[in-house]
Amino acid sequence: MAIKSFKVSLGIFRGMAVAVVALGFCMAIFSCAVAEDLRTWTDSTGKYKITAKFVALADGNVTLEREDGTQMTIALAKLSEADQKVAAEMQSSIQNNPFQTVKPAKKRTDEESGDEDQAGEVSAMAKVVKVRWSDVKEISPASSESPWRLSIEAPAQPAAPKNQAISLPDKRDFFEATKALAINPVCRRAVVGYLWENAESEKQVRLVLCDLEQGKVLSKCFGSGKMSPLALNDAGTEVLMRRSEFGHGNLDRLETWEIGDSEAKKRLQWIPHDDQKSGERDIKWARYIGEDKLVTASGGGKLTVWNSKTATPLYWLKIDGACFPALSPERKYLAFAAEKEIGILDLAAGEVVAMEAAPKDRLPFPIFAFTPKGTRLVCASFDRIYVWDLATGALFRDIPLSGSMVNIGENVVCPSEELVLVGTGNSLLIDIEAQAKLWSYGGHELIGIMNGVCWFVVPGDKSAGLVSATLPQPSAVQKIQKAISAPDFYVLQPGATVKLNVGGLPDPGERVKASTALTKAIQANGCQVGPTGAVEVTALVEPGARRELAYHSFGRPGSRAYPFQEYMCRVKIMYQGQTAWEVSCSNTPGMVRLKENQTMEQYLKTCEHPNYEWFSKVELPKVVQKPSAGNTTLGTTQVTTAGVR
Repeated sequence: MAIKSFKVSLGIFRGMAVAVVALGFCMAIFSCAVAEDLRTWTDSTGKYKITAKFVALADGNVTLEREDGTQMTIALAKLSEADQKVAAEMQSSIQNNPFQTVKPAKKRTDEESGDEDQAGEVSAMAKVVKVRWSDVKEISPASSESPWRLSIEAPAQPAAPKNQAISLPDKRDFFEATKALAINPVCRRAVVGYLWENAESEKQVRLVLCDLEQGKVLSKCFGSGKMSPLALNDAGTEVLMRRSEFGHGNLDRLETWEIGDSEAKKRLQWIPHDDQKSGERDIKWARYIGEDKLVTASGGGKLTVWNSKTATPLYWLKIDGACFPALSPERKYLAFAAEKEIGILDLAAGEVVAMEAAPKDRLPFPIFAFTPKGTRLVCASFDRIYVWDLATGALFRDIPLSGSMVNIGENVVCPSEELVLVGTGNSLLIDIEAQAKLWSYGGHELIGIMNGVCWFVVPGDKSAGLVSATLPQPSAVQKIQKAISAPDFYVLQPGATVKLNVGGLPDPGERVKASTALTKAIQANGCQVGPTGAVEVTALVEPGARRELAYHSFGRPGSRAYPFQEYMCRVKIMYQGQTAWEVSCSNTPGMVRLKENQTMEQYLKTCEHPNYEWFSKVELPKVVQKPSAGNTTLGTTQVTTAGVR
């Protein structure tokens, strides 16, 4: 019998709790011995099989144990549908077994130096460096009140290689995951990193070095430890590797590996921020910026320039810990976010040369990218795309992504001065000038870019591929040009008349408030409200199911479920019966902070109503393109090992 469940879990501080929404739960009866029996497990493609017994299901990962005692983990989603159900049922059987014993995992204490890896081995070849920060210079940011003056000279770019597909070796089995793609435009090489989720393997890491200009694989080598590549050096011979394990604080160790014909040689090993705790010690981003220099950004907001030969920090700058910086095309400048501003750092001078106030008080999860010629700076921030003119620092575009169904992740690249591609797995190509969502791309695992050419890591049944493409592809250009030139391409733009419908709000008083707020938002975008509008802005409330919310508290084992009535508030922009744009908000509390002497039941009662206040905060888009049947873009392409067509 299948298990149907949905959970949302967030960490909390003392006095706080996090909701877990559970939908209809049913379970078959299993004896405790089931989880201990060997069985054949199959991946989602049906290609790989393994004989092992079930150990645990946690955080979306299944732990299995082979007959020889070797344990490994795999994402639940990578198992076949039948095996996903079996894993869920076995985990439920274990949880309901009052005699089940669990061997606790060894936890690293704050006193441990971190020089020893998780397998208890110290790299025999790597020189372990202890970082000392006492004499390292901190760079002070410039004032945003000073005028922004910046001139970028993009390096001469060689002719882009023809669209091609480099054949990558087949994965060993479904426990091997594609972890990272690192491209260096100087050597015109790329490295694809794989991690075999088998804790006992001597060759967990596999690196495939590719020549992007010649379109071929140069070498395939192996390494030990749960590591993945962050950056490739200018010679294309050395890779900066990062510890790659689940959990905050487990992305903290860096190593430099020399790529060999069959094995990678570890040269340096260091933990940049071993004085920090949890996610603040993690390394989020890194790039080489010269023959002997690299730059990193940490979860604690420390951007550091290093001597890559000695792992010595040269200087550092305080930035937003959630920021993913970007290098300008010639690698002279670095863009970053800090507090309520965005800034530009001159890497060679070690000086912040430009600062500008951010469009909002603080940009959530900012991910930066420069256009290939360096005329614009792009930032994807949660559900928006911001674009600045680099010469003046003026904000050029503010493009909402609400309703696009794209997960930005850490991926933002610019194929040209007018285009930005966001998202991994399902990527969205956006025209900056037209503020139009042009095309969707799927079927790939990772994306990189070099001189305006996109490179996709594409899985395959027999072999994977590193596929290049100039976007949009020729087959899409004519359709895009025809659509954008049509007079009805935009159904909403400044000057348009818009109908407003708030009849979907059950409370008459709240209808008046929402109507007033939405009218102001429409007028602020240069439109007017009237009964003859071809576009309708609709506000509505939809009652959801009465659900059981379970909350977990730090320091308190287990959880308790509470009944709760959910309501969804929505704002839609409708055109000829189709939804052209939509945004929504739920009243379900995620993170909870209880007042003194307040119970969870009392708090939830205060939330059991539609979140009408949200309607006064909704940001409406200034332009909306005509919706197409079943898609928010003009077309969709599935990237394959044969190319982008």
